[in-house]
Amino acid sequence: MGTRRCALLVAALLVIAAPGTRGQSATPLNPADAKFFLGVWVIEMTEPAVFKGTHTIRVWDNGGTVAASVQANPKFPAIEATGVYRDGNMLILTLSHHAKPHPMQENGMPIWAVVSAVVDGDTMKVALMLEQSQTIKRGAGNRQN
Repeated sequence: MGTRRCALLVAALLVIAAPGTRGQSATPLNPADAKFFLGVWVIEMTEPAVFKGTHTIRVWDNGGTVAASVQANPKFPAIEATGVYRDGNMLILTLSHHAKPHPMQENGMPIWAVVSAVVDGDTMKVALMLEQSQTIKRGAGNRQN
């Protein structure tokens, strides 16, 4: 995928996933509509090779709405998704500059991140897009019991 096309894809996902940009709020995702995403998923990021590593994605019922977090490094706390959306068989997580306990960072600066996840049987396939990056990180993993 070309650099320009990748940047446009990330920009489009950020616009779609940021309800404030359209002047309306998103409806919270009901856990019944996301039951096959619920759980703790350990994802082995494999592409590109330079970004290999383990990420943990947690998706849970938070009092009747779906909440999620992404932990890219076991040394640091998980970052809570500021947006959780479902589009068909894809779960989309956004992590804004306002994510708790802190936003994702690149070179010490807060960045947006978008995670797309598709569950295929017992496997979750993930693509991670970062605001300042031209690279889409990819990986897959299984739900933990």
